[in-house]
Amino acid sequence: MWDFILKILSFTGVEEKSVWQDVFISALIIPVMIYLGSKVLIWWNSRRPSRLVFKNCLKRDKNIFVFHSQMSGADNAYNFNPDQKYITRFPKPLPTDHTNLGIQKKLNIDPVLSEAETECLADVYNILGTVGKVGNINFGDLINDWNVWSTPIFSVGFNPKTHKLIEKCSPVYFKLDQGTLIIQDKGIVYNSVLPNDAGIVQKTFIKGADNPTFILAGLGTLGTSAAGYIFRHNFIKLGKLFSSKSFCIFLKVKIDEGKTSACIDKIYPTPRWYRIILYPLTYYNFKKKNIFKYVQ
Repeated sequence: MWDFILKILSFTGVEEKSVWQDVFISALIIPVMIYLGSKVLIWWNSRRPSRLVFKNCLKRDKNIFVFHSQMSGADNAYNFNPDQKYITRFPKPLPTDHTNLGIQKKLNIDPVLSEAETECLADVYNILGTVGKVGNINFGDLINDWNVWSTPIFSVGFNPKTHKLIEKCSPVYFKLDQGTLIIQDKGIVYNSVLPNDAGIVQKTFIKGADNPTFILAGLGTLGTSAAGYIFRHNFIKLGKLFSSKSFCIFLKVKIDEGKTSACIDKIYPTPRWYRIILYPLTYYNFKKKNIFKYVQ
């Protein structure tokens, strides 16, 4: 066979059989190595802690829905009032008053979004962009998209969708009871008595499904804002310790110091032993702060 091949390629002036054997072997091996290398790279990329947290969220054609409170105007009896008036204030110095504020009138702009939830949503979008999810991210409408349960969901604040998700998801490691947050089965209670606020970041799943649900919410407005802040600064560490499993962060924040004062008080449950072995330093940095110690 090689004699026949050499005869065909004789016009090249290369008559050494071993040279052409090396060429053909290389032509077979190199593409195979490139193919295998690409598969290894894809596998390694999927095992990165930052992506494990969002497993089943990151495919390009995968839809994600993000819900928030969508507040509308009401009268004194909390009946819907579509004739709401709003203003936007901005600096408008006067010769005699350099601190004067101007106003811009707004009409018919319901529903509106609170500043705290806006800050939390910004952190969610920053996180998703960091892990490469930049498409098919949808704002969920509490009325039109109420029955969306079969896709990954982020719910910001204790809005009606969040309360329904608490019913439909498992596991849920917190309990909301009369204005307090409680770690399920542990009795540790968080409140929002001034100057404190508290919040949670819960990763869970709709019962019987594998699409993750993320709840970021606070007892007060600052707790909600701080939930996004805490998640953005710790999601890689959470991926190291919990991989694609469920977890719940319980956080505290000082109202008079802003969201940058937020800190993780507890994370429940304790990571599995093999994740601790894989990332002992990350585990130790949390453990030394008693974050996995569930005693009042």
